Amino acid sequence: MKIKFLIIVLLVSFSLTSCKPKAQERPNVLWITCEDISPYIGSYGFEQALTPNLDKLAEKGIRFTNAYSNAPVCGVARTTLLTGMYAPTTGTHNFRTNTQLPIDIPAYPKILREAGYYCTNNYKKDYNSSYETDRSLWDVSSKKAHYKTRKEGQPFFAVFNLIETHESQLATEKIKKYVADGDIPKKPRINPADIELPPYHPDVPEIREDWARLHDLITLMDKKVGNLLKELKDNNLEDNTIVFFCSDHGGMLSRSKRFLYNVGTQVPVIAYFPEKWKHLASYKPGSVEDGLVSFVDFPKTFLSILDCPVPQKMQGKIFLGKHKEEKPNYVHFYRDRMSERYDFNRAVTDGRYYLIQNFVPHRPRGRSTRYGYTVQQNWRANEESYQNGTSNAIQSQFYQPKKIVELFDTKTDPWHVNSIADKEKNATKLNELSKELDRWMLEVKDIGLIPEPMFYDLVGDGKKYATIYEYAQSTDYKIERILPIAKLAAKGKIENKTDYLSFINDQNPIIRYWGFYGIFRIAQNDKELQKILIKSIKQEEIPVNRLIAAQALALSGDDKLAFEYLDNETKNARDGYVFLFGLNALQYSHTDKYLTKKDWLAFKKQQFNTDDKIDRFGKEYSKRIINDALNLWPERRIVD
Repeated sequence: MKIKFLIIVLLVSFSLTSCKPKAQERPNVLWITCEDISPYIGSYGFEQALTPNLDKLAEKGIRFTNAYSNAPVCGVARTTLLTGMYAPTTGTHNFRTNTQLPIDIPAYPKILREAGYYCTNNYKKDYNSSYETDRSLWDVSSKKAHYKTRKEGQPFFAVFNLIETHESQLATEKIKKYVADGDIPKKPRINPADIELPPYHPDVPEIREDWARLHDLITLMDKKVGNLLKELKDNNLEDNTIVFFCSDHGGMLSRSKRFLYNVGTQVPVIAYFPEKWKHLASYKPGSVEDGLVSFVDFPKTFLSILDCPVPQKMQGKIFLGKHKEEKPNYVHFYRDRMSERYDFNRAVTDGRYYLIQNFVPHRPRGRSTRYGYTVQQNWRANEESYQNGTSNAIQSQFYQPKKIVELFDTKTDPWHVNSIADKEKNATKLNELSKELDRWMLEVKDIGLIPEPMFYDLVGDGKKYATIYEYAQSTDYKIERILPIAKLAAKGKIENKTDYLSFINDQNPIIRYWGFYGIFRIAQNDKELQKILIKSIKQEEIPVNRLIAAQALALSGDDKLAFEYLDNETKNARDGYVFLFGLNALQYSHTDKYLTKKDWLAFKKQQFNTDDKIDRFGKEYSKRIINDALNLWPERRIVD
């Protein structure tokens, strides 16, 4: 009997260990990421590109032609890449933030490490969440992180982030240094006069120069890719290492990075599988794949092809290997607060048609964060052209309020400059994509419908829910009611005034917020409306709702009283995000004209009682608005 039992134990043990190869039998992975570029690479048909190393990698690998970042900015894109979950699901959709995540939100490096992989990150993280400071993610994460420091025979998963194409590198002083170091030519390789400008850019020297220099930086980045691949070969690791390459989102000149257009979200993705591991690819070398792929798919795919457990919470689809899943019919995108400016946009594409839903259409895209203007001359030249009246209608769109719904045909309009949403012949496609976007937002329980400054009112210490993710996953988040109300508010139709007024009396604070926004959208001189708003401000418990109501009051005819409310609310803000929203409200209500220089200096010294680890970005980005206002004084920043 004992012998029989021992045999059974041995058989079970053998079956458990044989279902997975030992860690050292697994392939290595070298994942090379670069910053801020659309597919401006030779293998993608970009004739002016000089990218020999990436082109060679594509020749023997797989090139994905419909690959996307789900967000057009690094932090939000990278949290999606880390967790395999949509940022609006986890609450990491605002840029930047330090959203606290529950312990059961997955992170692929942890799973790989548990499976025996040596995981290194060199060196950018930018995870937009509490994972930013989690030391258990990587074996090493630093500028010196390298797979060479692993144990003998241990498989590795090594990430190298190349910064040469980051938007900051196009700054004049950076370009001068690259030239001085011999990294790029003294004069652009491509004559700026030969650059084919996108239709949204005015034809001015500064913009042509920046486009030409962008291609110099891409060529430099390609050289760095070549160095990493050579190092792999020199260490006799080429035949046992899978190589991935991608950009973290599109870009990098004005009207690309940060914005939900194809140029802001489409990215180059190349995967190479050596002969030993080509069976994991499910594609032949040199293949071109036009199926839809997005960043939310990456973690599941990595874990699957490396034979690691895939958490059920991950929301993407496996696009490589024996467990490859059915291709998605759509890819979904998100854009929310970008640094110091609040916004809320969602988008969806089927690979050709690209629909954008703008929930706060009154805010022009080009009046968003000022960071681009501080580092790139093309941003400044673009704005100057508009303000001088020399921009044409297409170029001027960037500085005008957004349309509520936009639809683009990427095949005939790759730069997304001519919305066809109002064309009757496109009604069927418009309806299809709009329904799909609604379905997805409901399915993922999109937290973007909750204004960021309201998070502290809903979750945290002493509250029913510790994190905004947990709140959104509960039945207390009435997203089925909220979504159609938010869309109705965005329309800003006077015939919906009665609806908006009913929403501001709802028990749900999120619905009240959207009711106030709807009133803001239709506000004009209206004494009766002023009385209603004043009463609501006095009764409202939620700070951000008082702010949006006061913003509506300013536009309804009593901007001085509105200023008193906004100024008081902002100066007594509980936390950095209420403070940031208050500064925005002062400017978008145009009541900042009543602020003195002394007021702005006082704002600069404002302190809060909340946890610095959680809301520090609210304070940091508030300083951008304050410093910008002081630099302009006595002029005021144009925001709309």
